[in-house]
Amino acid sequence: MAIKTLWTVLAAEDEEVDLFLLKRAFKEADPALRLYSVTDGGEVINYLSGVGVYADRALFPLPEILLLDLKMPRKNGFEILEWIKAHEGFRKLPVVILTSSHLRSDVDRAYAAGACGYFVKATDPRQFEQQIRAIYDYWFAGAERPKATA
Repeated sequence: MAIKTLWTVLAAEDEEVDLFLLKRAFKEADPALRLYSVTDGGEVINYLSGVGVYADRALFPLPEILLLDLKMPRKNGFEILEWIKAHEGFRKLPVVILTSSHLRSDVDRAYAAGACGYFVKATDPRQFEQQIRAIYDYWFAGAERPKATA
């Protein structure tokens, strides 16, 4: 078994521009961080479950955190949060919502469903990258790198 020495982030994002900014912001924050991305809710479940193309955990390791958009094809972010809550092996997976919705009802619903953070995506690319940097700083900066095997 290989020793896991890098952090892994799974981003569920269907907007190409936002995904590009996510990748750039994380690369600047920590070039060694591995950012995997999927574009719809069904892929999130497949990735986490290790189904289909995501079966090889050496290629698709379980993430330390999930960045989840609420509005995605196939299954939305709320459905993903419900799925995570229903699967004991994933209940402790930190999920940070990264969405365009600023509705109070969405914020409340996301936290009630188990999200541990909620960011409304900034429309300015620099501010958006600052949000990503804040997520990185909170979850990873100064933390000891994972040593557990994947």
